[in-house]
Amino acid sequence: MDIRMGAIDPGLLDRLKEFVSVSELSKDGRLKLPPERALCEHFDMHRTSVRNVLSVLHSLGFIERIQGSGTFLKMPEPVFIQLYFELALKLNYISVDHLEHAREMFEREIVQAAAINHNAQELKRLEELCDLIIKSTDVNEGLQADYDFHEQLAIMARNPAILVIFQGLSSVLKTVLHQRRVLARQSSVSLEKTNETHIAIVAAIKTRDREMARQAMDEHFETWNRQTMRSYPGTAPSLVDDIEGST
Repeated sequence: MDIRMGAIDPGLLDRLKEFVSVSELSKDGRLKLPPERALCEHFDMHRTSVRNVLSVLHSLGFIERIQGSGTFLKMPEPVFIQLYFELALKLNYISVDHLEHAREMFEREIVQAAAINHNAQELKRLEELCDLIIKSTDVNEGLQADYDFHEQLAIMARNPAILVIFQGLSSVLKTVLHQRRVLARQSSVSLEKTNETHIAIVAAIKTRDREMARQAMDEHFETWNRQTMRSYPGTAPSLVDDIEGST
């Protein structure tokens, strides 16, 4: 199957952007679209066509309809990006390795921004998650704490675009993270080494030193890959099969 972004009707994309461009600030500071009748007049469109465009925007998560108040623009949930990556995996456009490598590259930049932009409350939350990762005796609890730890770094980067992309990318890899944490728990030494890298990341963040933070993340991924992949050759089932089985 050959599906390309270019296959989407460019006229529809242009129309979606046109609708967004005519939004105005409401009294509560939100971007609001004009009523359907005004949209019909502005774009010289039949009401059915206007409703079709609004339906597409709504299905993509870009607008919110509130009865009695109107139609407002909103940031779509990360599930929109998650679906893209899940479909891309199933259609073999990208591989799990591609996703993992992209995440590693992305997080090396995230941790540098987090080191500079974090506040005391965010750092405290990161420390709590680090402590939970180390002390957790439950695989699922440890996995969630691990995911939340890295998501917290994205939050601390103070860039909403980064956070949305991170959530869309990393959530697809939760199955991979789960499998690899199970492998790490087979060896107390491996688990201890991977946990120590989280401690080092927190320590580097505290210094507000970008380079030290990046180095700590480099060491984290190097240790993580060494302890959960190379140390257990042949033991891991197909990561792609696992992801497809969970979606």
